[in-house]
Amino acid sequence: MDRPEPGLIRWSPSASRDSFLHINVQHRVVQIYEPTGRAQRGRFDYRKLAKHDDLPPLTAYDWSPSHPGLVAVGTSTGVVNLLRVDDGSNAYLELSLKMARTCHAVAFNTTGKLAVALDRVRSDNCLYIWDVSRLSTLDPSRSGFPSDTDPFSDPTERLEASVSVSSVKFFEDNPNVLVAGIKGQGLRIHDLREQSHGAVIHFPTKNCNNLAIDYADQNYFASSQLDQPGIMVWDRRATHRQDASSPYVDAVDRDGIPWGGALRLDRAVEMEADPALMDNKNSFIRSIRFCRDHPGMLAVLARTGQLRILSTRHEYVDSDARIDDSPELLEVRRSHEMDPLYGEPGHKNDKIVSFDWITLRSPVVQPRLLVLRASGALEVLEKPSFTSEYPFKLIPWQAPYRGLEEGTSYHSPFDLEPSQAHGLLGPLFTERALSDIPLFGSERPNINALVEKVISSHTEVDEMMAEISAEEPDSPAEFVRAATLAEKLEALRLVSQETQGAKNQANSPSGNMPSSQLQRHEKLLTELKTMGPLSSRAQAVLDHTMLLRAREGYLFNYTKNQKIVDDDSWLRDIWAWVAGAEEAASDGGMISYPIDVGYLGVQTIWTNDLGSKSQARLSDSSPPPDRIGWERCLNAINKKLGVPKFDGVETRWPHHRELCLEMCNWGRASDSDLENSGSIASLRKASTWHTMAAAHALFRGDTKGAIRILKLASTEHPELLFVSLALQLIGKTDDSGAKGALDFDERVASKTDPYLRAISSIIATGDWAKIANQRSLPLRDRVFVAVRNFSDKELTTWLQQETSAAIKSGDIEGIVLTGITDPLVDLLARYVEKFNDYQTAALLLSICAPRFIDDVRAAAFRSAYRAYLQRHHAFFLRAKFDVESTKRSKHHGRPTLRPPGRQIALRCVYCDAETSLNAHNGTLIGGSSSASSALPSFMGGPPSSRAPSEGHHHGNPFTEKMTAAGISCPNCKRHLPRCIVCLEVVGMPRSDRPELSAARAGAGAGAGGADADARLAGRFPTFCLKCEHVLHLDHARQWFARHQECPVPECRCKCNFRANPELNYR
Repeated sequence: MDRPEPGLIRWSPSASRDSFLHINVQHRVVQIYEPTGRAQRGRFDYRKLAKHDDLPPLTAYDWSPSHPGLVAVGTSTGVVNLLRVDDGSNAYLELSLKMARTCHAVAFNTTGKLAVALDRVRSDNCLYIWDVSRLSTLDPSRSGFPSDTDPFSDPTERLEASVSVSSVKFFEDNPNVLVAGIKGQGLRIHDLREQSHGAVIHFPTKNCNNLAIDYADQNYFASSQLDQPGIMVWDRRATHRQDASSPYVDAVDRDGIPWGGALRLDRAVEMEADPALMDNKNSFIRSIRFCRDHPGMLAVLARTGQLRILSTRHEYVDSDARIDDSPELLEVRRSHEMDPLYGEPGHKNDKIVSFDWITLRSPVVQPRLLVLRASGALEVLEKPSFTSEYPFKLIPWQAPYRGLEEGTSYHSPFDLEPSQAHGLLGPLFTERALSDIPLFGSERPNINALVEKVISSHTEVDEMMAEISAEEPDSPAEFVRAATLAEKLEALRLVSQETQGAKNQANSPSGNMPSSQLQRHEKLLTELKTMGPLSSRAQAVLDHTMLLRAREGYLFNYTKNQKIVDDDSWLRDIWAWVAGAEEAASDGGMISYPIDVGYLGVQTIWTNDLGSKSQARLSDSSPPPDRIGWERCLNAINKKLGVPKFDGVETRWPHHRELCLEMCNWGRASDSDLENSGSIASLRKASTWHTMAAAHALFRGDTKGAIRILKLASTEHPELLFVSLALQLIGKTDDSGAKGALDFDERVASKTDPYLRAISSIIATGDWAKIANQRSLPLRDRVFVAVRNFSDKELTTWLQQETSAAIKSGDIEGIVLTGITDPLVDLLARYVEKFNDYQTAALLLSICAPRFIDDVRAAAFRSAYRAYLQRHHAFFLRAKFDVESTKRSKHHGRPTLRPPGRQIALRCVYCDAETSLNAHNGTLIGGSSSASSALPSFMGGPPSSRAPSEGHHHGNPFTEKMTAAGISCPNCKRHLPRCIVCLEVVGMPRSDRPELSAARAGAGAGAGGADADARLAGRFPTFCLKCEHVLHLDHARQWFARHQECPVPECRCKCNFRANPELNYR
């Protein structure tokens, strides 16, 4: 079995005992705890009962259900130790073997028998059954084992000769029946009452590990393989085919279900995304556990820390096909991820390493899991509730447009009929009543009585409606005064930090190490999700951040974008870098024959990577240049951009480094601007700004400039004077040629100012690698330091590692490494997965996709953003995004984005030909092949249509005009139907001119509105969907104001029939 750190946990195998076991594998300690109160997310009350600190190195363990203080521990030598863990005596007994081999599993039954599964040896059995029932009569008041206890010399049963038994479990409903997993052979069920000692049932399979039996339905048990992420659930009733129902036999014969199987899941847990991270020493699945309170509910823990709950149920079988005691198939009804962040890089210390179900002795209470984190913390996780979800499924579906401009509120309470409210919301009220109560100890209430009280009471509905309808919290004053979205979000974050306390500050001085830039950015983007109750105005802002940014002009004006996302300094810096990249690429600044390196990043420049569409960046289909050719082209580009010469470490590729250093500074203020701004006396300016300017000068190798900046800042911040003096001393030491590293304690260094920390590190050690790996610094600065100070080989390795880390974590700062190239799509995919900001992803990738990037995810981001704007009725913003992104997709003057498909088309009901209006009726689908003949002359039709030859049949010019106007079909020349009142063709100017009559009737008061309404009504056709007759809209209004039947005499259709006249039809 696997031995996860820091240990293992196990809830009591006896439903009558409330306790759990914790084994610390590192310190070889076993401790028993008792829950004393609440067991819910965020709170778990328990106390320690006993401790056993003489634990041998274990390979397997089990806890006796009949004796609360007896634990069996298997070792690698095959010796099984029986530990007395409930009295603090450290007493133990040994069950020795004649031939040493690894013990794979141990299992107690409810009557005092112990099964020991052993590794294979020749000429010996590998499944021993010991009778330790006499230990169940030990006096709990006496410590340890009695001195006169007879040793256990021989097992009572020996089974499975010359095989490797990998797992074993007893059935609770029949303690004499056990199931054993035989490596390479399958599962065998033994009945210890059989004298032949042969297997009663045998299931051939490779799923022989992690056996777990369903406590609530003992017919089912699960198992898994070591090298596969799947599990199998078995039915022990599968004895003979003649006893099985026909649906089960058909599933075995046709669906590939092995005999005895009830459910097969080939992918019960996810595999590692990176094959290099796969650890072949440990099994994919660490453990499987069934819930004692709910039949068919099991949890699976993977080695990655993924914990998934699977709720199963019986497949439906017709009553005619059912047979008593026949095996039945199962199906997964629902699955739940209990720790969605298990794959996050920063979540390693919180990975789940062990778990077990908490026995609650009531199916009404929400199922709970006790988990052990890698940090050693115990936590209770609650299975997501289905009961609390189903009332909201009663809400009718409607479009997500919420009418923000009209001031429509979408936070109105769910209105139910008073007579039905209690029946619909009763389960929800029950769950709320049980959500915060003690489940253990003396304060545990009577669950059944509490549920009956909630069900019989009708005051809960009124209380809930009063709570929902209560006056909502006021918006913060800063939020109300804010004019832009960025100011509103900053105001809400300020309130969130004040509410949650100093521990949630972005830079907490209490930590051992300063927060990395990635951690700070993730905290910024997630802290508002955990904020308390908000006003409807504030909640609307959080729910529609992308829409509000789009309304403020969040598009392709990169300077304007920086102001719009001013609340997010990381996004602001990204758009500053993009603005610098666009400025450098303007007027061919990043082109040198034959390559175009516009919008590339440091990593792609250093590795000479032109991306998946490299030919789009090459001129005249030229072959890609070699590295020397790249160096020559980059030299020409550097001269055009005015990039200074490289004066750093010795390198073979100075022009590569020159452009890489320039990329690190794109969009930032120049050095002179920094120094001039630093010389302005401002008492409000924090010392962090001065240390940043000084650190930038130090990174460039300008020690004197850094000293000058710190000296000027020391007038406002005297503590910086000592830093400038230290830099002066280091400068003198460098001049004299003697230098030695000082003792630099990172735990004492500044935790709030990353630049001061970097300066201190340089003063103490002079090691630029520490600065490049200091993740509290922005990635731009770290890349600048690495490019300037690392050797060619070191720089290549470092850039690869940092790019991979940025892609894996979705760190949007990585754009300085990837540029707007193919690796950025991988990075943004992870970023969108974490924060759902596909708006920024679509805008960034629209700059180079599909011009230089060929990735379906880029198109997916674009489509998702367009659909978002469309369903929020932001049609103008969507059209503007389409136009601007199409402009940026131009390559050699031609757009690379495909034009949108036809949105409006006409189909003739007579010949079934379809024509598109945007093609001026020139494209036919399903009609005549001579579509070009239908084009009007001014659209460049065939010469015969403009200059017909002698004797050629002349078409009706009036029909051609009607075809061009979309009134007649260009294929069969049939026109639109006639109005059944006036008998004139709909869509054509009418002889009675209704707009003139309306204007004369409304002269002097509202004539303009009447004329416009009459004009629209007179030209708009209406169709009866039943009889298919057509009327002008104004004629339809006049006729059906007095009649219900169709105006056609022969037609008996009641076009205006109203089934419910009392309803208000519009």
